[in-house]
Amino acid sequence: MFGKNVNTLFQRDSNLKISDEKRVHKSSELFTLWFATNLTIGDFAVGFIPVILRLSFQMIVIALVLGNVLGSILVGFMSVTGPGTGLPQMIIGRRAFGNKFGVLMSSLQWINTLGWLTVNIVLASIAFTLAFHIPFYELSIFVISTIIFFISFSGRKIISIFEKIMSLVLGVMFAFIILFSITRISDIYAYKPIYYGFGIAFGITLASSFSYIMSWGPYAADYSRYNYGKNIFLYTFLGGFVASLWAEIAGVFVAILSLNPSGNPAIDLYSVLGPYGILGLFAIFLGGIAADAINLYSNSVSLRATGIKMRRITTIIIGILVAFSLSIFMYSHFYSFYEDFLFILDYWITPWIGIMIADFFIINKNQKFDLKNIPGFNKPGIVSYFLSLIISIPFMDPGVVYEGIISKLFLGGVDISYYISFIIAIILYPLIKKIINKVQI
Repeated sequence: MFGKNVNTLFQRDSNLKISDEKRVHKSSELFTLWFATNLTIGDFAVGFIPVILRLSFQMIVIALVLGNVLGSILVGFMSVTGPGTGLPQMIIGRRAFGNKFGVLMSSLQWINTLGWLTVNIVLASIAFTLAFHIPFYELSIFVISTIIFFISFSGRKIISIFEKIMSLVLGVMFAFIILFSITRISDIYAYKPIYYGFGIAFGITLASSFSYIMSWGPYAADYSRYNYGKNIFLYTFLGGFVASLWAEIAGVFVAILSLNPSGNPAIDLYSVLGPYGILGLFAIFLGGIAADAINLYSNSVSLRATGIKMRRITTIIIGILVAFSLSIFMYSHFYSFYEDFLFILDYWITPWIGIMIADFFIINKNQKFDLKNIPGFNKPGIVSYFLSLIISIPFMDPGVVYEGIISKLFLGGVDISYYISFIIAIILYPLIKKIINKVQI
């Protein structure tokens, strides 16, 4: 893979570029795209985390609002890079990291999309199994995977139409979940939290909501490269923020009303809604399909961005087959996997986004993106990236295999490494690039 010469990579990257005449979607289309994509069971499940941790309702709302604002801002900035270049997100990253190192980043994004693809297939399949009384969950996984495959394979235009429909359908369904929960407001008031301040429960909730919405960052330009018009940032931000917060609050209500969350949000939703449980199950599996139509499409784009010579249909088949296999394995012990997944998989993204923002909006502001002059390895980007990760390690606390010394001793176990690595990266990259340029001169 790394042996491919620059000309070959340039040719393959150019083939993924969307020309001006192919940008047929107005910028406002990004609102429904990201709205439907985030009004899903993945966000809904995040709402269970603070209730399980017994965080107070007021602090839950503050954590979820703050996490979604911060995460949606990063996705909005990444979305802006699409129309200006016509390129997928990981190809745009080549300028900051170099062609050959960019292959590694594309590989990480392929794993990232694969993980989210699996998460949503599992959640959607749980709901599908309950809704249609499927005797074997493997059959549900197969049906959901097949639907996702055909939507993604149909291309960007069909995905756009599907997400517009889902934004309306899911909007109505999640509105019903919220309204139904409010009818039991006395039960919500009876919720007895034990954590009221900015402690570890708050930190985990903030990190979970932030990492969920932020993880769409490496996808954003894959879709916005097809858009034209103004307010790309605003439509992306609002679509993701409104839907994600909405679904998470619905998850909070249902988790509280379930009295003792089972660890399976689909089962809890079905139980809480009572005679309307089937509506909740439909919202879950349709939302999972809406999210995974995006996940599988970007999974295919990421694999092609590594420089591997494959047809799009081949990359889509590979992605869905791997996700199908992982879903079978993860189905029976999902929730413990989900929380750890949110923390660990996303560590690589925030410093990458920090460097991308610095490269696109600070260092190369208003400069035309040129694929021809990208080196194999861009030292400032690579050095900044690894330094940012290393500096953030003491602030990590995934609670699985490692406890960062600063997080453990001074932050009560709260993981703030995402924010540290992002800030350090956005500061270091311009500084190191300036230093290296002076040394070379």
